[in-house]
Amino acid sequence: MRAPSRRTQRRRPPAWKTALDRLSDQPTPWLWLLGCIVVYAIVGLILGGLPSPYWVWIIALGAILAQAIALAGPKTLARFRWWFANLLALLATVGAGALAVALAISLGFVGSASLAETLPRELILEIIQYALIALVTAATGDRLMVNYRRLQASLILASSCVLGLALGGIVGLSIA
Repeated sequence: MRAPSRRTQRRRPPAWKTALDRLSDQPTPWLWLLGCIVVYAIVGLILGGLPSPYWVWIIALGAILAQAIALAGPKTLARFRWWFANLLALLATVGAGALAVALAISLGFVGSASLAETLPRELILEIIQYALIALVTAATGDRLMVNYRRLQASLILASSCVLGLALGGIVGLSIA
């Protein structure tokens, strides 16, 4: 009998890919939590690196808590009646809006150019950034709700987002 040729042999996946597969099989979505930490670290870097007032941090923390309490991913919202699901979606929207306001206030203290000189491309990139923050938070909440109760999922999500905000803030303050 002939040995299989090189073309018919299956190639082993790289070690990093098998490690990622093992992480994704875990009940805790570690990659999504890491994504939340990274996204909120960027927010913390912006808030800490720019000369903004201290109360902007309070707005950002309130926004994180509102989004973590709401856990407004589509799978999570499907579990509730329409009025409660809409209330949670409103809370998540208010949280995302508050975070956008905190970032806008922080970026406004830099001394930006007038609105007439702002490029549409810059505005579109900022809108995509805010949508990414809300999307990562909602998707992580959905994945946490698969294996955890609502309170546990909210605490895990809030702590990872606050950790990312704090890490980014520390780096931002050390740079500034």
